[in-house]
Amino acid sequence: MDRTATTNPLAQLRVAREKPVAALLGATAGLVPVGVFELGHYELTSWSPLDCPKAAIVYAGLLFSALTVLGWSSDMFGSKVKAIGFTALLEGIMMTADAGWLSAIALGYLVVINAVANGCRLALRDTTAAAGTATRPKKPTRARPARPRRARQRTTTPRLAAVSGYGSN
Repeated sequence: MDRTATTNPLAQLRVAREKPVAALLGATAGLVPVGVFELGHYELTSWSPLDCPKAAIVYAGLLFSALTVLGWSSDMFGSKVKAIGFTALLEGIMMTADAGWLSAIALGYLVVINAVANGCRLALRDTTAAAGTATRPKKPTRARPARPRRARQRTTTPRLAAVSGYGSN
């Protein structure tokens, strides 16, 4: 498959449209930022995983989302430095902004980016796998060895016996 087809976000969306089930399954990753936001803003009692185990879940979700956004924005902007800045900005605003409306906007962007990026990635992977199996040559089948024929004739002849009176009283 052409490398530009996998890095161009618009081409990814076209592939995702052709594979709606794969795209929908991948889009469930858009729920990760929602969970991180909820736990991070309303349920953490400490940012230390030792004091509050939910903090480890928040960190894991932030890592998952940040890696997804970083990959997507690198493809989108064509610059790793811009992508790092964009990712840190969005994730940082979502977690630290005092203005609720600003956190909500960042959360919305993160949900959409995670859903689209992972949905497209899964649809592309499904398309690539399907193309790979369609073009792969089939394995040659081994011919079974012929069963040896009996060396000698049968000594008995088969008999059919008619049972008289069957079915009559």
